Amino acid sequence: METLNELNQLLLNKLHMGKIGKISVIPREYNNSEIQTMQSELSRNGMSRIPGTGVFRYPYKEIDGKYRTGLDPEAGYIFRIQDITERELEIDRIKKLKDKLSKTLGGLDLGPRSSFWNYGLSTSPQDPQHVQPVKLLDGDNIFDLSVPFQELAFSWLRVHPTIASSYEAWQRGEYPADIQYYVSDDEVSNTILYKKKQLINKAIAKFDGMSPEKKRKVARLLELPISDDSLEAVVYNEVDTLLKDLTFKKGVFKSKSTVDMFNRFADMKEDLLHIKDLIKQAISHSIYRVRPNGKIYEGEFEIAKDENDLVKFLADDENQDQLLTLEGKLKVKKIASV
Repeated sequence: METLNELNQLLLNKLHMGKIGKISVIPREYNNSEIQTMQSELSRNGMSRIPGTGVFRYPYKEIDGKYRTGLDPEAGYIFRIQDITERELEIDRIKKLKDKLSKTLGGLDLGPRSSFWNYGLSTSPQDPQHVQPVKLLDGDNIFDLSVPFQELAFSWLRVHPTIASSYEAWQRGEYPADIQYYVSDDEVSNTILYKKKQLINKAIAKFDGMSPEKKRKVARLLELPISDDSLEAVVYNEVDTLLKDLTFKKGVFKSKSTVDMFNRFADMKEDLLHIKDLIKQAISHSIYRVRPNGKIYEGEFEIAKDENDLVKFLADDENQDQLLTLEGKLKVKKIASV
């Protein structure tokens, strides 16, 4: 029986191969001035290791005893995916794949604590009741996803901590510099990009339908430098650029999704949006001050334990006089600053 890696070359030559998975070597660059080493010489010849050699990978076992299988929608690594769109797509993909493989493999227990993932219990390289290690070679390692056990192998390899989720993720520094392999999955990358572009376009269309006043309020709450005098074209360009950045690069929303935060404010009830915008402006005009512990002060008096507490206070019908007072103070500050 041929092993997974022995089939790689055959799979590459198949004219009618179905869907494939690919794990590739991260290319390394060496300066000509560097001392010549075996590794630099291999790199200059388009290789990462001596021909025929490779590294073995086994399913990764988490500290809680669960295996990282790529088939567990409740795995810890999933909830560390900051981008909500990517996280949702990953969970959906996993659920479908696990259901498919469980049925195809005759009800084999593929749970994260199943003994299937314990290679130490394997009786032979052909043991179908236990996982088999995968030897990753130089170049592209191809997996024919129409073959259940190859699709199974690709499922746990693509989430292995020693394999970058993509070349871009490695370049961004999300993995150690000495990682050797990355998942070259154009289909997943394109699906994520497509979904994000859809969300961005829907957000921009929603923004187009807002009144100029609401556009300013939403833009300010997104931490953009917008004032009452900002031209509508400036407001539009600022928000459009922010949404296309996908994530906040700095500020209180750093690393969060720009589209998610935009939708949170765009879909907010008008009275709450107005109050949050008033508070934001009151802080920027020094009517209110926010202490490092989050408490909000007016002068020397603490008026709220945090911003949410102040929003609730001003939204209460019994405190509408306080809301009107704040609006008046803000108008005076704006006039004085002209």
